[in-house]
Amino acid sequence: MTIPFMNLRTSHLEANRRAGGRGPSTLQPPRRAFTLIELLLVIAIIGILASLLLPSLGRAKAQAYNAACLNNLRQLGIATRLYADDYQDRLPSAEILPSQPVDPQHPLPRICDVLASYAGKAAGTNSSQATVFKCPVDKTGRFAAEGSSYEWNFDLNGRRIDETRTDGAFLLLKRGDMSGGITNFVLTLPPGTTPLLLDYDDFHPRPPKPGKNVVFMDGHVAPLESAR
Repeated sequence: MTIPFMNLRTSHLEANRRAGGRGPSTLQPPRRAFTLIELLLVIAIIGILASLLLPSLGRAKAQAYNAACLNNLRQLGIATRLYADDYQDRLPSAEILPSQPVDPQHPLPRICDVLASYAGKAAGTNSSQATVFKCPVDKTGRFAAEGSSYEWNFDLNGRRIDETRTDGAFLLLKRGDMSGGITNFVLTLPPGTTPLLLDYDDFHPRPPKPGKNVVFMDGHVAPLESAR
């Protein structure tokens, strides 16, 4: 008895299917996995790229912190001028370092408390929604200890804004002559170069040396490099 060719082929494929095999038309090439060397190479490339990007990210972060500090000082300059407007153009009187008063028997208030109502801060506290008195890179604890990361210019206490001048006397000496006399003098402090508040410490990295930021009496803010 002769079995048709198509029946043989169909029976073979059916048996193959039942046995879990695949027909010629369903075969797929095996997948190729990463080798250990390729994986290590990819990791090395990622590490190199990260090392190239980290300095740029660090500089961008420092610039952002510096911009935030300058903005704080700008707001404090405005707050100081608003204070003066309410007190007959007189600047506030505050300690340069509240934790160590110049006269312990008669300590002056903290500048953060004097300007509190003009800067959106509750007097007598170191926390507020607007942390305008805190430099974002104050890592030395000035804000916690003094209530502000920014130092008040003690020499301006009670003086008139925009017309600050000091009257006094000094001993006038001539070259080669130790004799001299007492003379009066007037020292003017131009608003454009007279600081109101500045960073207590050199918070901001500016290679090759760090520096401070300052707000001047005329309201402009600028970096002030350390003299070291």
